[in-house]
Amino acid sequence: TRTEMLTTGFRSILGIKVFGPDLGKIQDIGVQIEKALSDFPNTRSVFAERTTGGYFLDFTPNRKEAARYGLTVGDVNDIIETAIGGKTIATTVEGRERYPISVRYARDFREDLDALKRVLVPLPMAGPEAASATMGAVARPAFSGAGGSPGLAQIPISMLADISYKTGPPSIRNENGQLVGFVFVDITSDDIGGYVNVASKRINEVVQFPPGYYMQWAGQFEYLKSAEQRLKIVVPFTLLIIFVLIYMNTRSAVKTFIVLLAVPFSLVGAFWFLYLLGYNMSIAVWVGLIALAGLDAETGVVMLLYLDHAWEKFRDAGRMNSMTDLHTAVVEGAVQRIRPKAMTICAILFGLLPIMWSPTTQSGADVMKRIAAPMIGGVITSGILELLLYPVIYVIWRKRHLGTALVRPAGVVVTSAVGGMSATTGAAPAPIPTAQGVAPAEKARPPRSRRTTFIVVTLLILATAVGGFFAWQNFGHGGGSGVATSGQPFATQKVKDLTVTFTHPKGQLENAMNEVLIEFRDTASGDLVDVGTVKFDLDMNMPGMVMHNGSTIEPTGTPGQYRAKVKPDMAGDWMASLHYEGPRGSGSVSFPVSVKP
Repeated sequence: TRTEMLTTGFRSILGIKVFGPDLGKIQDIGVQIEKALSDFPNTRSVFAERTTGGYFLDFTPNRKEAARYGLTVGDVNDIIETAIGGKTIATTVEGRERYPISVRYARDFREDLDALKRVLVPLPMAGPEAASATMGAVARPAFSGAGGSPGLAQIPISMLADISYKTGPPSIRNENGQLVGFVFVDITSDDIGGYVNVASKRINEVVQFPPGYYMQWAGQFEYLKSAEQRLKIVVPFTLLIIFVLIYMNTRSAVKTFIVLLAVPFSLVGAFWFLYLLGYNMSIAVWVGLIALAGLDAETGVVMLLYLDHAWEKFRDAGRMNSMTDLHTAVVEGAVQRIRPKAMTICAILFGLLPIMWSPTTQSGADVMKRIAAPMIGGVITSGILELLLYPVIYVIWRKRHLGTALVRPAGVVVTSAVGGMSATTGAAPAPIPTAQGVAPAEKARPPRSRRTTFIVVTLLILATAVGGFFAWQNFGHGGGSGVATSGQPFATQKVKDLTVTFTHPKGQLENAMNEVLIEFRDTASGDLVDVGTVKFDLDMNMPGMVMHNGSTIEPTGTPGQYRAKVKPDMAGDWMASLHYEGPRGSGSVSFPVSVKP
């Protein structure tokens, strides 16, 4: 809470700012938002700040009465400040120390409204003059002086000001030149963006904003949007830097694009690994994807380096004259050099895997896991696809650079019968005579079918990457591991005439996202019974700390069966509470549960 307060100004993960010209209406809108989100899925708690709940004691000076006694409004306010609030009149010096000297009435003379009304105000005139000025007043002024001589006249402040209690805002917030009220929202989900999108729809359906009033999401969501704007600049700039560095090394745009093909290869594994772990899009994930682009360039350059070495070796030896020679060179550069490429990938994996084993209670573990997860998944699929597709892409590109040994006139295929089978010869055929003479040998274009294959393979890779991304976006927010329709019951409770069974796939709650199957059965007949709305929560009370985790409950389609998704904040002993309300009335029960690490 302290960290959230220091970084975002809110005591919770999310917050809503309600802007408008009147604090009373701002409070009403905040209360409506509080009611709209109180039972919203993935909402742990929501509280609207009361902007008009303070009580104040107001002194309203009477200008006519003050002028009658020769006083100004400032004189009356000075008495209020000095006698009631306290005023610094001097400073005492004690060596190097300085202490202010403040004076005011003792507590007995200012602890209630009647005592405050008797606070004395000195008048600037002497005795006889004061007596004539107060003729017909409610109270006569008091005279004081040494030895009975006429002294300074004093009257109670109730004769000069109206004193009353009033309600008002305990604090006034001002932002962007407008009054603002806060609504604190604490959520159980890690998907901040998804929660905000769905919750905004609920608020727009339930809450009516008068003209001049509007709301704005704040807290971590505000920083998330700010980071997304920066990433729109950082990500393209990072790819541009990688492109320039590779081009400066290879001096070839084609080779640079071939190396950058490792980026979509790696995105396939990155998105699917994030989906399996149940991680949502966050700044840490984006940082991991940016780092993954650099790793892709590293592994892609290693693969291309060995292929180029094999090509140059065969060309210098005069053996690069046919497709057979090209295939042999690619096999030598790709297949026979698997060990160095595998060592490169393993070195990266062995450096990142220990991060995934770190306990969740360790400081910074959640952030580091989300940075390392896309890098691990991306490196694996990038290495596999590079070994499978890089040689094919390299052959398609390099066969354009072969000599005239592969030249074939259009429509002519040279074959030789060997054992009843036809085989294409590698020798250059003789030119075909035409009406104009002999057609010169021309370099054969690559077959259209292979171009089509290359385009299809590229589109399949991109489609797989995009499909993985959308699957992660649509199905990766829960983080559960399947439907909790089978497993072992970890608790059975009786509520009125119903028996409630709680089933978990592993027979016990874990310190992760859990899917619990809740079944309501009639105790007498044993049949499943629909109970309507169900709420399932976990609470932990420890000295100095109270933890609460709400759940998201959905019907399974079978009457009497409900699927609850809950994620405890830590392992240990929790108190589970269940509440239902519907056709079978309302009921609730609480029981202890144990959450294992």
